[in-house]
Amino acid sequence: MGRMRQGTKIVAIATLLLGLAVFTATVAAGALKWSRLGRLQETTGAQPLVAALAAHPSDPDILYAGAWLTTPGAALVYRSADGGATWQAADAGLPTDLDANTGVEDLLLDPANPDVLYAALHRRGIWRSDDAGATWQNLSDDALAADEDVIDLALDPESPATLYALSTDGLNVLSSDGRWKAMNRGLPRPATVVYNGLALDPTDPGTLYIATNPKGLYRTTNGGRNWRENNFQLGGGVRNIKGVAVSPNGDLFVSLRGVGLLRSADNGRTWTPSQEGITFTNTLFGTISAPIFDPNDPSVALTHNSDGVFRSADGGATWQRFSNGLSVTAVVTTLGFAPARPDVALGGTAASGVWAAAEEVTDPPDPPDPTRLMFVPMIRR
Repeated sequence: MGRMRQGTKIVAIATLLLGLAVFTATVAAGALKWSRLGRLQETTGAQPLVAALAAHPSDPDILYAGAWLTTPGAALVYRSADGGATWQAADAGLPTDLDANTGVEDLLLDPANPDVLYAALHRRGIWRSDDAGATWQNLSDDALAADEDVIDLALDPESPATLYALSTDGLNVLSSDGRWKAMNRGLPRPATVVYNGLALDPTDPGTLYIATNPKGLYRTTNGGRNWRENNFQLGGGVRNIKGVAVSPNGDLFVSLRGVGLLRSADNGRTWTPSQEGITFTNTLFGTISAPIFDPNDPSVALTHNSDGVFRSADGGATWQRFSNGLSVTAVVTTLGFAPARPDVALGGTAASGVWAAAEEVTDPPDPPDPTRLMFVPMIRR
């Protein structure tokens, strides 16, 4: 009997440990994971390249995707009313004569009036929808040509009626009177520079930054009326800044080709490397997108390059690869957050549609009952 009791105890302990291991593994599985949303086009095969994403600020079901014409029959804008499960074309009124492999350069939703959308099109200017993408109107006038190549848009957080548009010719601003005005005093001439990106400082109204190649960073503190070079300690020679961003707490980030991601806490007077954990195996060193920040948690940020997606949980100081569940064929082209869906990230791809990253929902089993397990009989043969 003594041997039998000892064997029963060994089996019980082993069973208990196994049960606890399964329980612990199930709990640990509740991590962020990418999954593919519904198809933009119902046809099989490649999907249109997704160049921009926008999400409704309070309705978790409404998403928008700005696309390029990379597949037959592709639309320029798609809308989902069920969280991305299904998509419908939302481009009535947008031009139909864009060249193949061009399309939406940027897509912006007005958080103060979520039915209002702005779309920047490749060599077709800026368009506006007042009915959640159902119809679109051209915003061109004498100051902003209908064939203007606009590459980046931004809305003044303190004055939503003020729209900033960065084009290959510089900056134009649309004020509340509905008129465009060029605001390029202090910016380099278009023939001498390539404009790469635009960012507003959410903590300092009227402060904006423009990223250029090869002349680096420019800054305005009066809404664009005057610009100054802002290249303190960025080094001499060519300054190819691929992107610029400002975090919710006012930290300034630039992606400097050949150097990497840099961060400044003093408006660009001093810089600190901020790319620990980011790799450059499949791309030129330092080439990385400007980070975007979670509106529900400013310590969380996303960025991407040809190596994949990277996530920061400390405001952009350090990064971790963020690819759990993401197909190796899903080449990420743009990233976003869904303000009405906390802890959900969005990713647009070159040919695999839109993806979402969220915490896996698992129902862990009840933990094993040690008392019951202690009496598991051992069968002797």
